[in-house]
Amino acid sequence: MGCFESRASRPEAEDRSKAPDVGRAASTKPSEGVVDDDLDWITGDKSPVSPARALAASERNAGYLADSPLDVTVQIELEGGWRDCSTEETRAICQHLAKGETVFQIHARGQNYTVDFSRPDEGGMQVNVSTGKMRKLRILDKGEDEPVPEEDVPGAADPHMDGPSSAAVSPEVSLQRSYGPQSKRGGASMHPYKVLEGNEHAKKCFAQFEANEARLCGEWAVFYHSYSFAALIYEVHAAVGSVLFRFRSQYATLPRILVHEFKETPDAAILMKRFNEEFASSKRDHHPDFRRVGLSVMCSLASTGPEACVAMVFIAGYSCKDLSFRGVLENLLESCYVPKAKVRKLADEIIAMSEKHGLDVSQFGGKACHSGKPGHLMQLFIKRHLVDKLVYAAKPYGPVDDERMPISKWLDSNSSTQVGQARVLAHPKYFMQANCVRMFVASADPTFHRNRQAFQNELIQKLGLILGEPSLRERAATGIYGGTLPSWWTAEDQRKHA
Repeated sequence: MGCFESRASRPEAEDRSKAPDVGRAASTKPSEGVVDDDLDWITGDKSPVSPARALAASERNAGYLADSPLDVTVQIELEGGWRDCSTEETRAICQHLAKGETVFQIHARGQNYTVDFSRPDEGGMQVNVSTGKMRKLRILDKGEDEPVPEEDVPGAADPHMDGPSSAAVSPEVSLQRSYGPQSKRGGASMHPYKVLEGNEHAKKCFAQFEANEARLCGEWAVFYHSYSFAALIYEVHAAVGSVLFRFRSQYATLPRILVHEFKETPDAAILMKRFNEEFASSKRDHHPDFRRVGLSVMCSLASTGPEACVAMVFIAGYSCKDLSFRGVLENLLESCYVPKAKVRKLADEIIAMSEKHGLDVSQFGGKACHSGKPGHLMQLFIKRHLVDKLVYAAKPYGPVDDERMPISKWLDSNSSTQVGQARVLAHPKYFMQANCVRMFVASADPTFHRNRQAFQNELIQKLGLILGEPSLRERAATGIYGGTLPSWWTAEDQRKHA
């Protein structure tokens, strides 16, 4: 994961009220102010994710043991397609699964049935004890919003509106619009942009980010995440998300995709708790378990610190370590349920595609980009009502910055956000829903920036062929999503719905 803060020997940052001199920062070595992605957060665990594992999560258990509303739907495949099971049958199945039982019997509709979820790669099965009739079962998360079309693409709307409609808006949204783009609030200085002089490509990228902020500032808070050779991993995540979950990968990459890895850390409050109890004394925000779910971000396009300037990071590029992550790519493909026999060949093809379109894959056994600038910048918009659920204000290295908490209060004000870091819980359930999180990306290398959509199209087509068979598609989606499926999910190719 790309981080903005320096990992110098001093353990804490300077007082954030003292903004660093951007001119001086621009003359530092490219590796200062950031740290290279080491990708140690990518797990090699490719064990199947079963519904029993998903439903045993502590935040789910209570509903299955009482009369409270259920947060999942159990479906059975009949001749006419998938149909919802009754509430009673669903609760009975969930009660067993929540206790870790994978083979059990239930009584429903005057019949006894054996339910078998012991083979997660094959989904669930219901067998009528008397007749031996077998039917497939699956579990969907209940009440999730279906992904919405992305109207707010560059140039698609009035720059002062959050969408194409000019309908009446709430006083809160009107107030946020009156404050203007987040990066310009509180009389923020634009002097960090001086480092963009002479780089027309970078200036155009930042101008587009500014336009996005102006358009979306009413209902969305914005954050900036820098990354380098994790780009290939993010791109693969995005393509898999497009094939399986309608993620609109033409606009941005996807930092994380394995929903089941968020079971123990479903929100920012739990992430803060885990930081204080587990990570504060062990690698802090560089602990693999933290990085598996969290992103380091800045809160302004014109940020000056602590410890880094977004514009300088984008221009300076990265000094990459002499490491190879070919094995990491192969592990990722297996964790996304690409058949093992096809993983090595697919990895070769993905690296070749990357080289063709100018993406730096020197850390994966491929070629470096011609410009020597492998940096990327993600502009990350989060709906204001979700900010405190997914974000906390942070000091360098990840400790909570209590002075800026709750972070939503700081971001909803007309204060400058030039100085201050944050940590974002990159939960795929939210990141793949355009009505919750919206992202845009820019690449410092002009060639890959220009070619990125073509690269994504080729990558999606390749993965679409490999994950094209409906049963494999459903198995992959279930495993990636954490043992259940979104309520709107179907086994057909999801791209045509995006």
